[in-house]
Amino acid sequence: MISADFLGFLLLFSQGVRLAVGAAVKEDTPEVVVFSGEDSILPCKAKFKPGVQYLAVRWYKVSESPSSARNGLLTRDLPDGTTRWYAGVERDVALVNETHDILLADTTCSDAGLYMCHLAAPVGEQNQDGYVRLVLADCPAAPTDSLERDDYLIIFASIVIMIALLLSFISYVCLTNGLRERNKQQQQYQTTKEEFFLNKPVEPKDLKLIYTLGPKPSTKTVLCV
Repeated sequence: MISADFLGFLLLFSQGVRLAVGAAVKEDTPEVVVFSGEDSILPCKAKFKPGVQYLAVRWYKVSESPSSARNGLLTRDLPDGTTRWYAGVERDVALVNETHDILLADTTCSDAGLYMCHLAAPVGEQNQDGYVRLVLADCPAAPTDSLERDDYLIIFASIVIMIALLLSFISYVCLTNGLRERNKQQQQYQTTKEEFFLNKPVEPKDLKLIYTLGPKPSTKTVLCV
């Protein structure tokens, strides 16, 4: 039976891995640099697997916060479906001709950030994601340093908690095994003690004691007249 501590350790470990992978993605993301007012084309960096007919291409703008929330921009069924836009999209965005790249017309400082291209795969295949960062050279830099620092703090805290839970789980296992071994030794001692008394030879004094404690002989006297 898996303990709650071990389950918590697994959950926190997976969360730490997810954050670490997310941080690595942000470090290695290619950039597209433009100026305000220019049109920008963001290439789809999702890797295509040869021979796989993907079902749809979707574009998201990814939040830079540790939650990595995704805001949908558009989606298109492949190979030649209709392009549809997600609810709440307030700027012009479109796919470039027959490619999976997107065009952001007349970019502004609010467009800067991380974008994700998602290829939805059929059953039996893996979905593919690709990231690209849009940088506006004449806009103030976003406070990505503090956000990345928050990511690393969360990862560090997760690792510390995982180590604490792992030590707690090891202590629990050791304590359980110790109690089980102690009970086993007590049972063995009790069994050995019972076998000793059962197999012990009966001595003459023990037989005399049994005879003494036995039923008393009848002392009734019969008189003949």
